[in-house]
This record gives sequence, C-alpha cells and structure tokens, in this order.
Amino acid sequence: MTERRGGHRPSGTWARGLIVLLAASGACGCLGPKAVKLSRIRYNEAYRDTNDEQLLLNIVRLRYADSPVFIDLPNITSQFEVAGSGNYQGGYGFQFPGHVNLGTGTLSARDTPTLSYHPREGREIARALLTPLTADFFSLVTIGANTEQILMLTINDFNDVRNAPQATVLHPRTPDENARFRQGAHLLASLIERDAAELLIGTTEEDEDSSEPVPAGSIRGSDLLNAAKDGYVFRARGGDRVTLVKRERGLVLKVRPQYVNSPEMLALAEVFRFRPGRRIYRIKSELTADATTRMPGPLGDESDTIYLNLRSVLQVLTFLSKGVCVPAEHVENGIAPSTPGPDGRPFDWTGITRGFFFVHSDRHRPKHAEVEVSYRGYWFYIAPNDVASRASLAILEMLFALEESEEKPGGPLLTLPVSGGG
Repeated sequence: MTERRGGHRPSGTWARGLIVLLAASGACGCLGPKAVKLSRIRYNEAYRDTNDEQLLLNIVRLRYADSPVFIDLPNITSQFEVAGSGNYQGGYGFQFPGHVNLGTGTLSARDTPTLSYHPREGREIARALLTPLTADFFSLVTIGANTEQILMLTINDFNDVRNAPQATVLHPRTPDENARFRQGAHLLASLIERDAAELLIGTTEEDEDSSEPVPAGSIRGSDLLNAAKDGYVFRARGGDRVTLVKRERGLVLKVRPQYVNSPEMLALAEVFRFRPGRRIYRIKSELTADATTRMPGPLGDESDTIYLNLRSVLQVLTFLSKGVCVPAEHVENGIAPSTPGPDGRPFDWTGITRGFFFVHSDRHRPKHAEVEVSYRGYWFYIAPNDVASRASLAILEMLFALEESEEKPGGPLLTLPVSGGG
C-alpha cells in the first residue's frame, strides 16, 4: 500500500480563479466610468485654478509695468489603460513530498494625458486686449454679475463723470480718484437691484424725422421693406402723410414709471449729468460717429442719450492692477512704479479698487489663500473670504471668453504628452 505524504491534497481552484479575475479586471467594463469619476472633477479644478493664477499673475505683472503673457489650454486628452497578468504553477514536490500551488499576478494602470498649449500672440492678443468693449457687449456681461462691480471695472467715464482713467495707465504720473463715479455706480446698482430700473437691449426711435412728409398712399410695400432694411420706419404725421424715422437697437436704461421722479433717480441724474423725468434712456459708446458733436451733460440736445467711454480688456486688467498691495521695499527701490501724491509720498492706488478688488503681498507663502502666485520674491494672493475679488476675476474670465474670436487660430500649438503610471 502506498502512503500519500502531505495529507489532504489541496485544491488549486482558488488560485486559478484569483489569477483569472486579476487578468480579466481590465476588460470588465468598469474602468471607464470609474476613470471619469476619479479624473474629470480633478481636471476641472486644476483648469480653473490655473486660469485664476494666470489672471492674477498678469494683473501683478501689470502693476510692475511688465508685459502680460497668456497661454491657453484648448485641449486636454487623456488615455486610461489597465493591464493584468498571472502565472500559476502546481505539482508534486520531490525534495519535500506533497502538492504545491504557486500563483503570481500583476496589475498595472496608466493615465496618459496630452496637453495642448496655445500662446496668444500677434493680432489675436492685440484684438482681445485692445479692442474697446461695446454697449451691447456690456449688457451681456451684466447678466448674472454684480452691476456696481461691472460699472466700476468696465467704464472709464459715464457722461463725462470720470472713473479714475489714470488708473488704466501702466505708470501714471498724477494721482486720480473716482468718488463721484463710485457714488453714481452705487445709486444705479441699487435701483436695478430694487427692480426700479433695468439695463436691456431694446429698440428706440429718433425724436426728429429723417425725411419730409409724403402722402401715405404713395408708400409701396418695397418702400417699407427697404426702410426696415436700413433701420427706418414710417410714422404717421397727420393729414394722411408719413415720414421716415430712424430706429436703433442697442442698450437702454429703462426706468419704472413710479420711479421716474423718485429721489434716487433724481440723485442719479445729478451725479451722472443727464436730464431726469424720462422712462427710456439710450446708452451709446463715445466711439460712435455722433458722440463728437454732442454737448456733455443735460445741456446737450440729446437729453435722452447717455454716453459711455468703455474700456478695453487691457485697461480693465491695468485698472485692477492698482488693487495690488506692492511691498514697500519694491516701491523704495524703484522696482515697482509709484506716483507721488499731494503730500509727496507715494500715492496709494488701492483706494481706487477698494471694495471690489484687493491683492495681498507677503514674503512667505500664505497658509490659506483663494488664489496665490509668486513674483519677484514675494507671494501675492487673494484672501479666501474676499468674495468681491473672486467675483472680479470671474468677470474678467467672462470678458476674455466673450472677446475670443469665433475662428480658432491655427497655431502655434504646443502639445505635450505626459506619461504616468501607477
């Protein structure tokens, strides 16, 4: 009788099953959804954080009169791979009698992102930074944004009431202030928040006729179509006669009837120098052809028209740069430009952006910051509880997004594959 040493023969089923599961784990169909859950939000947060950091860095650069640089990240492509392998050996041992079951397995995962960088340069960056905003564009930005903050950021003057235009200069020689403009912006924003007034795109008609009266019976259908095509409309003037009236579509300030002569509206009209008592005010850019012939304030003939001098994106960035707290040693050593104040000491430009944008500076990296960048040996950052400054960055993102051309540039494009394994 043969004695079987080693006792009961253990089964290798568990080892084989383990290896089979390990090798098949990459093809089970669960990697894709899990990869999305693990990576999509992280990419989203990294993209947002680096966008904010790039904006803040360029704002700080402008405070030092340095050139801003913008590098877009138009494409992020990522590949996820998983591989598994297994090996099983079993048999009867000769040196040490008995059955042996040996199994080994490996599982590897790889995330391979490909990042495409596009530096903005030439005409593309010139158009995005230097083109002045338009009144229509301003109405789009106000959707979902704080009205007072939008007014403070994007307008150089409102009916010749100045919003510290010297703050949009890289190295201003003289101080400036915007107390009167700030008062008007606050009044207008409070009226809009109370639904007493609103800014919207609407159609208005000129008060003066654009043609001599003609018999209504002489107007044919083609005349109506041609007039509408050119922005005109026929209006009755009595005695069976009509005239052409110019129609314009643009930004208007609409006042609710019960607030037309309210104390707040009268105060707004006084601050921003327009004639009170109207329900509709047309808002035009000072770059329009008829802006050069107008008289400022309520003495002008166009008492229902308000003119805005809107900034470019570069002017908005430079204006916000005045809210950067520059280290004293950089001012003393001439590293950062400074403006002499009335008392001969360096003028504090941070008062211009007080309440809606402020950037701290410190030699050491802050422990808690919403956005932080390192520049010229210092850390510049926005405090985590500074909601207004964060909102200004968000508005700036909207300005850039809406200024981008519909046609995507062809180059140059820098694509970097980044390999990683785990």
